[in-house]
Amino acid sequence: MRVAIVGGPGIGKSTLVRQLGDLYHNGAYGEGEKGVWDPRVLEDIAAGRNPVGVTEYFAQLYDANYRDGLANDAAGKVIFFEGARITLEAHMAEYPPECHAALRRVLRIGDAWHYDRVIVLTSSTATVEKHIKLRNRPHELAEQMVWRFRVIDGEFRRLASQERNAVLIDRDGMEFHERSGLDAIIAAAGLPPYPEIPYRNL
Repeated sequence: MRVAIVGGPGIGKSTLVRQLGDLYHNGAYGEGEKGVWDPRVLEDIAAGRNPVGVTEYFAQLYDANYRDGLANDAAGKVIFFEGARITLEAHMAEYPPECHAALRRVLRIGDAWHYDRVIVLTSSTATVEKHIKLRNRPHELAEQMVWRFRVIDGEFRRLASQERNAVLIDRDGMEFHERSGLDAIIAAAGLPPYPEIPYRNL
């Protein structure tokens, strides 16, 4: 089973992908962050430059993850991916309309990706602002990230209703470092149960 986790910047996608991958013991594919990406990508995102190049970069990253995950998928597995075609489309809202035709051509890379479930995370901007400030990354300006989140989150909400196998989940009040938060996501998304590792008093 292939599960994509998507949402605006700062909503907790990377944490959720890692935590669920660990919980299911099947593996997970994050999109990475600073240190993994070409440094020019962050510079261009911050400056609003090269929208087609930025989008194509992430499309190729997601494609590499999807292909590897597909090769490792099997009956009884649940594999988690950060990002999907809906991610690329939602981010188009950040860029001027004159770029959209070229961006839509890049979206075709994602036509080959097929997920059994697409978890679309949404939340209030207060929750996102709190998490952005908590992670305190020097390359992220909280005000700019919150503005980006508002724009992109609106697109995710709109697109989720058109996305096959999508479930929209409001993560307000959920902590992804707590079992209760993970269980809430699993229940809302209708995922199969994870294998519990027994703990015994010996």
